[in-house]
Amino acid sequence: MTTSSLKILAFEPFDSGSHRSVRQSISQHSRHNWTWLTRPGRAWKWRMRLAAIELIQQAHVQCAFDTPADLIFVTSLLSAADLRALLPAELRSVPLVVYMHENQAAYPYSDRNEVDPKRDVHFALTNLTTTLAADCVIFNSVYNRQSFLIGLKDILKNTPDLAAGNWLEQIESKSHIAWPPVELPPESFGQSSEGGRVLHNSIRVVWPHRWEHDKGVDELLDIANQYTEPLNLRWTILGEQFSKVPKALNEFRDKFANQIDHIGFEPDRKKYWQHLRECDWVLSTAKHEFFGIAVVEALLAGCLPWLPDRLSYPELLPASATNLSPYDPPSDSTRVLRDIAAHLKPAIAANAVARIDELLQQAVKA
Repeated sequence: MTTSSLKILAFEPFDSGSHRSVRQSISQHSRHNWTWLTRPGRAWKWRMRLAAIELIQQAHVQCAFDTPADLIFVTSLLSAADLRALLPAELRSVPLVVYMHENQAAYPYSDRNEVDPKRDVHFALTNLTTTLAADCVIFNSVYNRQSFLIGLKDILKNTPDLAAGNWLEQIESKSHIAWPPVELPPESFGQSSEGGRVLHNSIRVVWPHRWEHDKGVDELLDIANQYTEPLNLRWTILGEQFSKVPKALNEFRDKFANQIDHIGFEPDRKKYWQHLRECDWVLSTAKHEFFGIAVVEALLAGCLPWLPDRLSYPELLPASATNLSPYDPPSDSTRVLRDIAAHLKPAIAANAVARIDELLQQAVKA
């Protein structure tokens, strides 16, 4: 082992969406040597229960344990405690780092900001044992860490006869924040961050979320009803679709058909970025978001932020870019876009992976 390059054995139990994009960016930009074991991104509850067993078996089949590892890296839809116990004996003392894409103590989001007593908390408790079993915990946002610790505290209050130690303090003391890497096409960052937006007769708004209720589809419909005609809004709706489309999105699609420039998932990344560059504002109505890669992409493409003051969004914006909307736009949008581009530099893939690399190096030295 050298101080500049580690041999890392990495386990990704949900290789889809943002999990996959982060894995791919790490592989592309990291100075370390990575061996990845992955499972398809579906049936997340089963993954949390069984992925450790599945991935250990897969590692044996692929002879992944034949090469010594300096560090074990896992992500949050896996029981790291189970995985560590199942590792070959010589690897159980190797430093283990968990990257928390999300946490189950704050998911699903509750408008009441409290724990539903009927909710299955076992997945949050799996996160608890995962973070306690790890030597280093990396959260993808401050909000992710805070909501996890607060959510666990509320859950543990309901536990009878709990001989609780300082578990949450232990987790916080070994935790760090590292934004996930966001990949940009080579030409987009400088162009959009310096040039401002092309002026249109209408105001173009992109809503880039997956089509699910936790992304606030009812609020999207309410906003469209309130502002589409008075502000002359045109809509671009991106994000992954599923077999069951929320009622509010179907109503939105029918009612605003003449004001929609694009609606539907765009798998072609060049076309996806073109949609973003053609828009003036990015709107989020999310009730649940631990970081917001799609929103960051839109911001770096040159969209102004139409974002709620909740979740991770306050972390993503400089002071000059807060509390903006098409009905309360900034006086100098070019300056705001430059401030946003500067603020989000740590999220650019090479920078974000360099941050993760350094935290892994520190975990091995500890």
